[in-house]
Amino acid sequence: MATAVLIEDNGNERKYLINSGDHIILRLEDDDIITFWDVSDNKFDGEFSFLESEIGNRYLLARMFVPRNLIGSGLGRAAIEFFIDAKWDAVIFARDNDGIVREDGSNLTDDAPFFVGKMIAEGLLEETITED
Repeated sequence: MATAVLIEDNGNERKYLINSGDHIILRLEDDDIITFWDVSDNKFDGEFSFLESEIGNRYLLARMFVPRNLIGSGLGRAAIEFFIDAKWDAVIFARDNDGIVREDGSNLTDDAPFFVGKMIAEGLLEETITED
């Protein structure tokens, strides 16, 4: 299992060391989006975004895209852990893999069903939901 090692926490920004030896920065932007940056302040394509539920401190994992060159580095798990910490132990859930494309981006594509299953098994995500 690849792990991203937290080496610096500056509130809305965390720096991680990944297996390749690179340092990657995750930033919490607009209170509900985690973005990926290199140490030269270049933003990678990809983000994790969360939509606040009407029920308590619960959030729908709406988009989960780790930059292609960083897949398998542990940064997806790190993004979820970062958001949970930033939102004072938020509960995060994902939609079921039902094949429905949604405007909010919360449908599961590519490796997302596998990733969501792993995060549920590790207790970082709640069971998926099937309703809209």
